[in-house]
Order: sequence, then structure tokens, then C-alpha cells
Amino acid sequence: MSLTLDTPAPAPMTNSDRYLVMDVLRGFALLGVMMMNLHEFGGVDVLITAEQLADLPSAALDERLAFGLQLFVYNKANTLFAFLFGLGFWVQMERLQARGAPFRSIYLRRAGILLVLGWIHLLCFFGWDILHVYGIAAFILFFCRKLPDRALLWIGLVLLLFARPFVTWAFEVSGITALFDDPAAVEAELLARQAAAQSGDFFTFVALVNQDYLRWALTGGLFGWIFYALGRFFMGAWVARRGWIQNASDHLSMFRRWLWPLLIVGLLMESTHLFTEDVPETALFGQIELLRIILNAVATPMIAAGYICAIVLLFHGGWLSWLVRPFAPVGQMALTNYLTQSVAIILILTSVGPGLGLAGKAASSTFIPLVMIFFTAQILFSYFWMKVFAFGPAEWLWRTLTYGSRPRFLRRARPATAP
Repeated sequence: MSLTLDTPAPAPMTNSDRYLVMDVLRGFALLGVMMMNLHEFGGVDVLITAEQLADLPSAALDERLAFGLQLFVYNKANTLFAFLFGLGFWVQMERLQARGAPFRSIYLRRAGILLVLGWIHLLCFFGWDILHVYGIAAFILFFCRKLPDRALLWIGLVLLLFARPFVTWAFEVSGITALFDDPAAVEAELLARQAAAQSGDFFTFVALVNQDYLRWALTGGLFGWIFYALGRFFMGAWVARRGWIQNASDHLSMFRRWLWPLLIVGLLMESTHLFTEDVPETALFGQIELLRIILNAVATPMIAAGYICAIVLLFHGGWLSWLVRPFAPVGQMALTNYLTQSVAIILILTSVGPGLGLAGKAASSTFIPLVMIFFTAQILFSYFWMKVFAFGPAEWLWRTLTYGSRPRFLRRARPATAP
């Protein structure tokens, strides 16, 4: 589509165009994302050994809290975050096309900027970055946007459930994983990362983390996560086609009907997956590990979908909406908050600047309270920032680069009312 003198000029969505419930969901997902990023980045095989973890005074409590994170948060937060990207993709496409704007060029620029930003974030600062994965998957999603509903649904479900386990299995069967499977070398690299973190040697720390990322990518991790994200993007786009989130108030009976079945069945399946972790591999005719993989793969999106139902119902629940509305400003500046979370995680784990240097010295019982304190600060900061500004800082830059013009940063003052 080409622009003419009669075509409305493309412009970023204003705040009045937003669906607030999407921001609430996005803010809620960010809380879980930070919890799991800190738990995993500071966890076993990354910055602490199993022996060090077991020797912590809080080891028993850490183990119970880690179980809770695995049950309620692990993969569920990422699933929700990626789902919302696919949902937002479809909403953005509909809005831009309704305005007569060139969706193709705008979207591809936006995805390209996200990809570049993700790689910079990954290589220069935070080895647990997800933006580069989303950037790659975003391009694939764009070229699949004309898939019919049934194809979008079934391809999305297959990728959602089986893509990452299949990629992991394929790399193991091919022997590629074994090429990098040297326990002594892996532990030596872990201790080197830990020492760099505790000493505050930021550049050495980043270099060592990138080395670990390279091994992860070469053993299928990157491919698995791209398709993991893509399946969730597809499901978000499929749901957006139905308007279930955008017009949630018209579908509250559906959310009520599915809330408890999704949460109860999903949590039962995930509990079974976790409680069978120590069952011998020979159990169930040698198929116990396959059963555990299937249980986890199915339970994860079910629980995430249950969270969506719960938040939508709370959001539209009259006096109960105060429970979830504080997440909205965090979600409105999700990119800014995601990036500042990575800064907080680095400062918690390393001794860089005012950093706490907790790598190898703490686990979930320390990390969870720190996340809650920091996320509360993000809620307050986001609330007051969005009172004054139309966008978060990173969002404003992203929009400026996407559209080639600077959108108004300050909110317009409300016109005075007559006495």
C-alpha cells in the first residue's frame, strides 16, 4: 500500500488507542519474567554450583521456594509475554491498516529495531536477553500473517507444545550436544563467571556469559526458543483475530467457564511433572521422561491461559479491579521496565558499582524479596512517569526510530473546564 495525499500519515498508537487489559497482562508477565530471570541466572549451572546451593543456610527454604517458582512461574511468564506479542502484532496490524498506513514497512522496521536492540542488550550487558529471540520470531510471524485461522491455530499449537522438546531431542540424537558436554569444563566456566561477578569485573563477566550463550545456541537452545516463541506468537495472533482480549467484556462468561478447569488441570499436571523428577528412568517401561516432557509441555500454556482468565475477570470485576490495575503502567512501558530489570539483576548478582555480589551466595529466599521490592518500585515509578509522559523512555526511542519522527513525549494538558 502506498501513501497518497489523502492517506492518513502513519503515527504511533496514542494512549487512548490502547487496550488497558493488555497492559495489565503485560505488567503481570514482567513480574514473573524478572523472578525467573534472576532465579535462573543466579541459579545452578550458571552462577552457583549444586554443592554451594546445598551449603547455604537457607537451603531447605530455597528448595521449597524453587519448587513454587517451577510450579507457578517457570515458562508461564514467558508464555504469557510471548502470547501478548502475537496479540499486539495483530492489534497493531488492524489499527495501521484501518488508518491506511503502510503496515509492512512499519512492522518490519519495528521488528528490525527490536532485533538489533536485543543483540546489543545480549552481547553488551545481559546474557538472559529474550528480545533478540522475539525479534527473529517477529519476522517469521510477519510472513505467516495470512495463514488461515485453522492453520494458524494448529501450527501454533504444535510449536507451542513440541518445538523446544523436539529441538533438544534432535540435537542430542545428532551428537552435537555431546560435543559440548564436559562436566569439568562446564564447572570451571561456572566458577570463572562466579569469580568475575563477585569481583565486579563487568567486562570479563559479560564475555564469560556470552561464551556460555554461544554453547547454548550451538546445542539448539536458540533454535528451540525461536520456535517456542513463535508458537506463542501464533496463538496470540489467533486469539486476537477473535477479539477475545480486545473485547473481553463481551466474553466474560467464557473466561469464567475456563478459569478453574485450566488452572486446576494445569497445576495438577505440572505438579505431577515436578514430583516425578526423581523417579528412575526405567519406570513406565522406560517412558517416564517422555511422559514428564508431555505433562510440562501441556501444563505450561494451560496455566498461563488460566492466569489470563483470572486477570481479565479481576480487571472487569468492579471493586476487585484494584488488585490488577497497578500492573497497567508497568505494561505500558514494558520495554523500559524489562531493560531496567536486567540492570537490577546484574547489580544483585555482581559487585559492579553498588552491586550486591550475590552470585554463588544466595538463592530464591533472597532473590524473591528483592524482586518484589524492585517491582514495587517499578509500579510506583511507572505510575508517576505515565502521569507526565506519553511513553516510557525506551518506547519513545523505539517509536521515533520506527516512524522516523519524534512523537510528543509529554502528555497534553487537559483543557480547563468552565466554572
